Amino acid sequence: MSFAMFSPTAGEPEVTPLPLGRYRKSEALLRKAQRLIPGGHHLSGRPLLTPETSPMYMERGEGCRVWDVDGHEYLDYIGAYGPCLLGYAHPVVDAAAIRQIRNGALLSLNHPLHVAFAERLTELLTGGEMAAFFKTGSEATTAALRVARRATGRRKVVRCGYHGWHDWCLPGEPFVPEMGEQVLSFDPRRSASLSEILQQHPHEVAAVIVAPEMILPTSQAVFAQLVEATHRAGAVFILDEVKTGLRIRPGFFQQYVGIVPDLTTLSKALGNGWPVAALVGSRAIMEHGAGLHISATYHGETAGIAAALATLDIVQQEDVCGHVWRLGEMLIDGLNHLAVFHGIPAKAYGEPLPPMPFLRFSVRDPELTQALENTFYSELYVAGILFHPRHLWFISYAHRMGDIERTLEAADKALRVTAERHGAELARGLSP
Repeated sequence: MSFAMFSPTAGEPEVTPLPLGRYRKSEALLRKAQRLIPGGHHLSGRPLLTPETSPMYMERGEGCRVWDVDGHEYLDYIGAYGPCLLGYAHPVVDAAAIRQIRNGALLSLNHPLHVAFAERLTELLTGGEMAAFFKTGSEATTAALRVARRATGRRKVVRCGYHGWHDWCLPGEPFVPEMGEQVLSFDPRRSASLSEILQQHPHEVAAVIVAPEMILPTSQAVFAQLVEATHRAGAVFILDEVKTGLRIRPGFFQQYVGIVPDLTTLSKALGNGWPVAALVGSRAIMEHGAGLHISATYHGETAGIAAALATLDIVQQEDVCGHVWRLGEMLIDGLNHLAVFHGIPAKAYGEPLPPMPFLRFSVRDPELTQALENTFYSELYVAGILFHPRHLWFISYAHRMGDIERTLEAADKALRVTAERHGAELARGLSP
C-alpha cells in the first residue's frame, strides 16, 4: 500500500473509553517491583505514559507481535529497543543458539566460534581487519575508547550521541567521577563544532566517537568532514553502529554514507535478541588491544555468537535491509499525511533513516506536547499498536505491509481523537 492510497477518515471521532483496569496485572507487578527493584523498572526508567494508560509488562513475543500480562496483543515497533531486527523468537536464530547451549555455551578456554565470528565480522566491513567480542553495546563502546587511548597515547575523547550507561557516557552527572576535562561533546547541529574542539585541544584527543542517528538530516558530506577532521587531529574515528548496524542498507550506516571508520561498535541487531556485541577495526588500531584489559567472564560465551552468525546469514541471504527500509518509508509518509490531514503539528522522520522512524509533536508549550502525546499514544495502545513516545522506533523483518496499513488506520483514528480533544488549545496559537 502506498501511503497515497490510504484515505484518512474525517468526522466525529469515536473516542475509545479506556477499560477500567485495562493494565491491572501490569500495575500490580509494578507495585511489587517498586519494593524490589530501584525505580521499579529494569529499562527506560519509567512507563511509556502512566501505569493506568500504558502496558508495562510483556509476557511473550513472536515475530512483530507481543502480548502483555493482561492478555492484550500489540504490533510492536519498539523491538526491545532495537535488537529484534528479524522479529521476536526467530526460529532459525534461536535454534542456532540453543544448539550451542547444549554443547556448553561458556567454556574454560578459547572456542573455534571466536575465530569464525571475528573472521565473519572483518569480512563485512571495509577496513575491518581485526575484531573483539563483548556482551553489550556499552562494553563495546567503552572498549573502543580504551583501545584508541592506548593506540594514540592520549586521554581525551570527543563524543556525540548515546553510547551506553558507563560513567564516561554521562560525564556531567553528579553521580559519576569528575571527567569533564577528559570527555568532551560536540554539537551535531553545527558542522564546525568538532573542528573547534579539536583545535582547542591539539595533540590531546585520542578518539572521536559518533552515534550516526544524532546527526540529522543524514549527509554524506558531513560524515566525510567528521572523519577528515578527526584524522587531521591525529585521533581515531569511531562509528557507534550499535543501533544502525545491519538495518541500514546495504547493511551498515558507514556503507550508506561511504566512510571507513577506524573502529566500529556493534550490538543490538547483531544477535537478534541474544546478548552479543563486537568491536571491529583496522589492524593498526585494533592490535593495541592485545594484552589490554578488555576481557570479562562472559565475553567469550558462544550462544550469542552462534545467534549472531545465524542472524548474519539471514541478513546477507535475504532482503532484510530493503524490506525494513521500504516499510519505514511507508510508515513515515503515512503518518505525515495523516498529521497534515488532521491539522496536528507533528512530523514523522527517520532517525537517522527510514528503518528507524519516529514521530515528534512540534508545539512550544511542553504541557500541551505532553497532552498530545498522552492522547495519541494511549489511543494507539488500546488499538494494539506499540510505539514509544520518547525513543525512536524500529521496523523489523517480521513486519508486513498489512501491519503498516493497520498501524496507519489506528494512527488515523488516534490523530482524529487528538485533534478533537486538543483542538481549542492548538487554535490558541501555541503551535509554531
